[in-house]
Amino acid sequence: MSRTGRVLVVVAAWVFPVVWVTGALLAGPSDGTVLSSSAVDGDTRWGDSVTVLDVVGDGPLQPGDVVRSVDGRSLDAWVTDRASAERTTGETVTYEVLRPAPDLARNIDVRVTLTRYPVVDAAWRHAATIIGFGLVLLAGSVVFWRRPGAAAQRAFLAAAALLPAGLTASPLGPGVIDLAGSRGTWPPLVGGLLFTLGLGAAVVAAATLAHSAGRMRLGGPPLVLLAVLPFAGYVFWLLVPARTLTPEAARVQALITVVPPALVVALPVVVALLGWRHLRSDDRSTTLATRLALIGVLGGLAARVLLGDLPERLTGDPLLPWEVLVLLITPAVLGCLVVAVDGNRLEEVEPTVRRALVQALAAGLVATSFVAVAAAVGRASDIGFRSLLAGGVLALLVLPLAVALQRFLRRAVYGDRVFPQRVVSDLRQLDASSAPEQALTETLGVLARRLRLSHAEIDVHPADGSEPLRASIGEPGGQPVAIELVAGGTRLGRMTMEVAANRDPFGPGDRRLLVDVGEQVGALVQAVLANRALQRSRQHLVSAREEERRRLRRDLHDGLGPSLASLAMRLEAIPDLIARDPSGAAALAESLSEQARGGIAEVRRLVDGLRPPALDQLGLVSALRQRAEEQRVPGATGQMAWSVEADEDVEPLPAAVEVAAYRITLEAVTNALRHSGAATCTVTLRREDDTLLLRVRDTGRGLAEDPRRGVGLTSMRERAEELGGTCAVTQDGGGTTVEARLPIHGREGD
Repeated sequence: MSRTGRVLVVVAAWVFPVVWVTGALLAGPSDGTVLSSSAVDGDTRWGDSVTVLDVVGDGPLQPGDVVRSVDGRSLDAWVTDRASAERTTGETVTYEVLRPAPDLARNIDVRVTLTRYPVVDAAWRHAATIIGFGLVLLAGSVVFWRRPGAAAQRAFLAAAALLPAGLTASPLGPGVIDLAGSRGTWPPLVGGLLFTLGLGAAVVAAATLAHSAGRMRLGGPPLVLLAVLPFAGYVFWLLVPARTLTPEAARVQALITVVPPALVVALPVVVALLGWRHLRSDDRSTTLATRLALIGVLGGLAARVLLGDLPERLTGDPLLPWEVLVLLITPAVLGCLVVAVDGNRLEEVEPTVRRALVQALAAGLVATSFVAVAAAVGRASDIGFRSLLAGGVLALLVLPLAVALQRFLRRAVYGDRVFPQRVVSDLRQLDASSAPEQALTETLGVLARRLRLSHAEIDVHPADGSEPLRASIGEPGGQPVAIELVAGGTRLGRMTMEVAANRDPFGPGDRRLLVDVGEQVGALVQAVLANRALQRSRQHLVSAREEERRRLRRDLHDGLGPSLASLAMRLEAIPDLIARDPSGAAALAESLSEQARGGIAEVRRLVDGLRPPALDQLGLVSALRQRAEEQRVPGATGQMAWSVEADEDVEPLPAAVEVAAYRITLEAVTNALRHSGAATCTVTLRREDDTLLLRVRDTGRGLAEDPRRGVGLTSMRERAEELGGTCAVTQDGGGTTVEARLPIHGREGD
């Protein structure tokens, strides 16, 4: 759309509501009264008489006046006749009025001179509402100007232009004279219908919001259906509740009651559309836009209920004047909607608005709760509500200072007992990778400083039987409190804490603090133990590597080295023997050949000690089965037969896992052959997720009295632990089971 086209559309959007409202108000003379155009509230329902809701201008009537007749005829008669006299400016009309009084209501006759509608006075009295609609128009103009081709922006501007037309229904509704001539009831009716059409445009904007930021596209018929959906509430109102109203004046009022039933339908539909699109969206911009729009709509409704409707029901007045509420809520809601529809800076605005909304709702809940309590106390006593409210406001101003002073004093005396999260936060910042004693001492130092402790001690007994850990600070002498240190369901140790004798000991109120501290210290101790175990494992690996290097050096230096040196020296003698003693040279060559074959065998022995060649040639499963066949001697007595059962998906395996599984299996089978007296033994290999399960089960007589004295069991456990796995030996009365679990961190060649 061209710039000129955009200007024309925006100008038309501003001119239309101004022309409509002004024209409708000036269509006939006014008596300065305003009636409720809604038949939903029974207190303001029309009948033989009507109640003046508001007064604009300088007329003689007052809010709360009950008008029973105009020029001697009841209002219901004027409405039923439908042939009301035409009214003109300057005409004098007599009203029979029941006017409330402090002591006793009385009937009076009031003569009213009809004037032109006091538009300026009405605009001034309802300036907040008009400013609110002006902000809506401004927001619609901004989003349309930035993206005039998008459906959501167009619908948003249409809603902004149509919604102000509802001013002729409320708060600038019909006057008493409109029922007895003058304009009649068409201004509130048409204004309500235009307002409902604006709600339909808002529904369309909610439905097409994703099109402006995502991929959702709707055709013409669905959009038309959504646009007229709010009218369904009005139709239902006319067909069901409104049909039961009597007399005729109440039916006419029901006919012009358009806005409330339309809102009942439109608001849930808008929220449902935004929520559905938010849940179904797979686009980040769409998700943020719909969420921000939901925050704006629901936040505005919640603010109105908490600050306006609910306090008004409880006390007769909103927590803040309605004009102030309108000026506070409208800009906030419009800000959310503008950013949501425009789609600009959603990543920055949406989180900020969400946090601010939570804080605002919390404040609103607190304020509303206070008003409710004050109203209840005011009704139950002689203290006035306004006095309670003033005292509560003063208390709210003083309360933060009192709370701050109380926290300062309690912290000075008790430390951070009342702030467990601070203690836990400091404990979480400790480094568990430092030396075990240092880590535990730092932990006790933090607790002593935060909780004003005179003595604290940690005593840990690891489940693996390794050396205990102990750390303490201060001197004992008070009333100790013991805390069990548990992590992952395993008891790790115990911690005791003592408060100085001149300070209060821990009591029942500190239970939550002690539980939190115990959990955090338990987790820290578990991390310290894991770090110590890791260090021991590294030391063991380094030691094992150096021992293996020493063995290889010894075998090469003492065995293969001298053999090769002797072979070289004797080879140097062959050329001389060939000329002098050919037969001796041949014998020497034969001897050297035998010596070379011995050296080759020695090299093979050394290589086999590093990694069994059968694993590279056959794989783990086939290598074990070959070994089982080699050890089976036909006809031998007392022989143990063993077999290998393996799933098809066991291989391939990492090289380290293959070697460990091979060595553990042979060691377990050898132990069963030597000590169990079993007839059969079964080796089972199975893959469970990222773990190789190795189980060797025999049918012998079980474990010895003290199986830990053997080297084989220790060797199997160490091979499993080197890979981060476990190895356990159990006995169930019918044999012995060796079960090892070896982690598989990747396939061979990964």
